Amino acid sequence: MQKTKRRSDIAAIFTCLLLLILLAGYTWMMRTPSFLSGKAGKPFLNWIMQNSDLALAVLFLILTSVPFYLTFDKRKAQARDLVPVALMAAMCVVGRAAFSIVPLPNFKPVTAIVMITAIAFGAKAGYLTGALAALLSNFLFGQGPWTPWQMFSWGMIGLMTGLLYRIGVFGTVGQVQTDEHGKRKKPVRLCVFGFFCGIAYGWFMNLQYIIGYVDPINWKTIGLAYAQSLYFDISHGVCTALVLYLAAEPWTRKLMRIRRKFSLGEK
Repeated sequence: MQKTKRRSDIAAIFTCLLLLILLAGYTWMMRTPSFLSGKAGKPFLNWIMQNSDLALAVLFLILTSVPFYLTFDKRKAQARDLVPVALMAAMCVVGRAAFSIVPLPNFKPVTAIVMITAIAFGAKAGYLTGALAALLSNFLFGQGPWTPWQMFSWGMIGLMTGLLYRIGVFGTVGQVQTDEHGKRKKPVRLCVFGFFCGIAYGWFMNLQYIIGYVDPINWKTIGLAYAQSLYFDISHGVCTALVLYLAAEPWTRKLMRIRRKFSLGEK
């Protein structure tokens, strides 16, 4: 069991490094005029260029599935093991669409749902949920060069949340007993971390905008890009913290009960 877990952790680290390299290479190619031109008379290459963002997103999804499958010890991963990931990713899509009516920019619960998934089912499941949520929700909000970056951002938030919960940083979220008044403590540390995750998500996505569209790239243009996104990032952080404060404890408790009953998630 420990050997399998260690192997999956190593695979997750190498996968994250590989995905970063793919992101950097993809952004460089999309910014290079010589790469984008000269494809006339080559229908297959034209098709690849027109759908490069979606192709890279699918490749991301395949690569992020590898560490998830390595978490299983003597038995092979079954369809039911992917049900929690698919369900929580669907919840992310629904939440992102439903919260679009809120008159605040980037006030979406996706980050909070990914974090709850990581706590309930493990770090790798959190990563896979975040990556899948970005890909699926962008069929509603629009695919583009930003899709792989969103997949990596939400995936890393899920991975980090699961790892930090494993070592006890967030306490016993989902396992807290009621006090004499029948109430449970709110996961304050998780909410604070969620607020900063919402901001960190925006900061990382700014890199895609800067590398892909800003010219020239200098300290002034970089600072301007981050200053313009600050309101959006804070709004995202507030939404994440609020959803975690209201739903993390009861939702995680129910998901953990399902995990134990059907032997799902990381052991």
